Amino acid sequence: MPSKKAEGLAVARLYWQPVRWLGALGVCAYYRTAYRIRSWGRLPVRRGPTLIVINHQHDIESALIVATLSITGLAWRYPIFTVSSRRMWEPDFLAQRIPWIRPVVRGLNFGSLFAAMGMQPIENELHSKPLLSLAHMLYQRHGDLPLNEVFRETVLERLPPQVTMLSDALKPAHSEAASLTVSLSQLREPYRADALSATREQLETDSAHFERLVREGATLFLAPEGFYSTDGKMQRMRGLLPRLQPLARIWLGGISYDPFVGKRLSMLYRVAPAEDSLSLPTQLKRIRPVTVSALLASWLISQPAPFSESDATSAVLQMLRDLPAMLFVDPELRRRPERLVRSALTGLRRLGMLAQTDGRFALTQLRTHPHFPRTVDIVAYQANFHQETLEGARAA
Repeated sequence: MPSKKAEGLAVARLYWQPVRWLGALGVCAYYRTAYRIRSWGRLPVRRGPTLIVINHQHDIESALIVATLSITGLAWRYPIFTVSSRRMWEPDFLAQRIPWIRPVVRGLNFGSLFAAMGMQPIENELHSKPLLSLAHMLYQRHGDLPLNEVFRETVLERLPPQVTMLSDALKPAHSEAASLTVSLSQLREPYRADALSATREQLETDSAHFERLVREGATLFLAPEGFYSTDGKMQRMRGLLPRLQPLARIWLGGISYDPFVGKRLSMLYRVAPAEDSLSLPTQLKRIRPVTVSALLASWLISQPAPFSESDATSAVLQMLRDLPAMLFVDPELRRRPERLVRSALTGLRRLGMLAQTDGRFALTQLRTHPHFPRTVDIVAYQANFHQETLEGARAA
């Protein structure tokens, strides 16, 4: 367990405990109402320095899994810290992310509240940032400056005419305009070099903070791919993971989605300790649950001809029989495969991805899913995802 030396970092202050637990319970209640969540595994109550590493696909993962593991793992004194964007510690973060509450929260900084929940900031936008973030940084370092002295014309032409100074970009009334993303290359010198230097310094300061947390016994939640997968394939693991991996025991959170079944998005995840003999990406691929959406998508990609429900059911049953024994299949799919296939076909029709004529189905050109807006083809996404799951199972 953490030493007394860790009390200032790894242990939550008593006066923030009600906020933490109300937040965790509220997050669980909301997400388990809005989405269909199923999970297996939990963290040990007694643990030392720990990293929880997940595969990253959706923005609900961090808040939901951390809140659930905090409750089931009885982390009353020792919060599960999350690596969160430093943008959350800047004014107007919530106003920019949730437009419908903008009139109420404009100009407010909720960094202290996020920190009380276990979130810790890191500078994760190294090449571009919202205009508000750059204005905030440069205002602190240089005072108020005319925007035409700081930014190139490609930025200025996208702003309202009344926004002419750094201080204007920081005003709550201009929060929407200040949300536009600006590349650091669009800064004039010497401010471009200064912003690059400040960004690197902040990244190193933040990374060192997380290293101290882990060394002193904290549990840290990581999504080392950095950004969501848009095609179902895992991205390279980077960021803090190489620096922190030697310092802690690793637990994995293998996450799958079942986007074709039901009206609520279905998320499934498993928590298990990592093994030393295999790479973390391989282990994440093999521990995540196999869903009917993944199996059906894999078959549909290679099925150009119209098909019947019985054709799809037979194909999924055969794929289930052929799965490597080590893979974990959604228990509901094991119990009622015919029912799950029927439900997935219904979902595909509702989403407009399947057309039905005379009792036979065919894929349409519409392959987007409302919960995965950055993904062009969710069918191909699920097929890629399943292929990587099989690769993980077959890796030596």
